[in-house]
Amino acid sequence: MSDSSDSEDSTYQPSPSPPSNASSAASAPPPCGCVYLQSIGRRIRGGSYATTGGDYLEAIFTHREAFFAYPPGHRGCAIGFSELAQDLEGRNLPEGWRADWDGDSEAAAAFRHEAWVIANAF
Repeated sequence: MSDSSDSEDSTYQPSPSPPSNASSAASAPPPCGCVYLQSIGRRIRGGSYATTGGDYLEAIFTHREAFFAYPPGHRGCAIGFSELAQDLEGRNLPEGWRADWDGDSEAAAAFRHEAWVIANAF
């Protein structure tokens, strides 16, 4: 007499291995920061985020309002702001220089400062 709860499960099947293209997706780190910062990052990487008009300051202040309203929802935003700064610093390479990117260095510095502010808030 055999009780199934006491016996070893003979129907175990190992999980299937990931497809070969999954390794490239796994190597890319997941986006950090809230959805707002992720959308700014997409605009920077897409080349549609101008920094000459000071839009980055509006982005910082808008994010601060959201951050102070609900801090737990923004735990990854220090990393997110650092990634935005890194994206700004590196975007001149493939696309070349554009006049509306003239404030990239100032925006990158402001994003790095905001990352520091948020990191120290926790």
